[in-house]
Amino acid sequence: MPIDVDEEQRRREIARATLAVAARDGARALTIRAVAKELGGSTAMVTNYVPSRMALIISAVRAAESRWRTELTTRVGERDGTELLRATVEWNLSTDPDDLLLRRLWVEMLSTLHTDPQGGDRSEPESSRAEFVEAAAAAGVPDPELAADLLYLVTRGYFISTVEDASFWTTERASRVARFVVDALVGEG
Repeated sequence: MPIDVDEEQRRREIARATLAVAARDGARALTIRAVAKELGGSTAMVTNYVPSRMALIISAVRAAESRWRTELTTRVGERDGTELLRATVEWNLSTDPDDLLLRRLWVEMLSTLHTDPQGGDRSEPESSRAEFVEAAAAAGVPDPELAADLLYLVTRGYFISTVEDASFWTTERASRVARFVVDALVGEG
């Protein structure tokens, strides 16, 4: 008799197990077999839902991106104008302990885009850039599209920089950068 499985729940379990393995053993140790072991099942338990190692990484990163969108919405709250822009940029230039792990996985995912164009999530960059356009427009920045391009490049550069040297890119340092960039965009400072 077939087992009735909630497919979405299983995918969330696989994403959580992927993160647990990567956090404990490092991104290089991330395999379908390791995730199956973390779940206490066979490799088929994973491959029925996620067919490859890269798909494991993508599912974990996508789960985090969903959480990040919720956190950003909570962080900016009812702010508007320059405060909305400042809160959006500061949130993007912040790091909690899970972020470093996810950024390592994100960099690995990006490194495969030249061989697997379907491997990345194209909707997240578009959403991120759209949030910057909206926040820059609310702050009265003369060219919100150009501001969004700049902010996108700054934040993505920050993500990579924290993977390279997390101890250098402290919250305080990133906050100073955020304040400087926002002040420059809105003509303050």
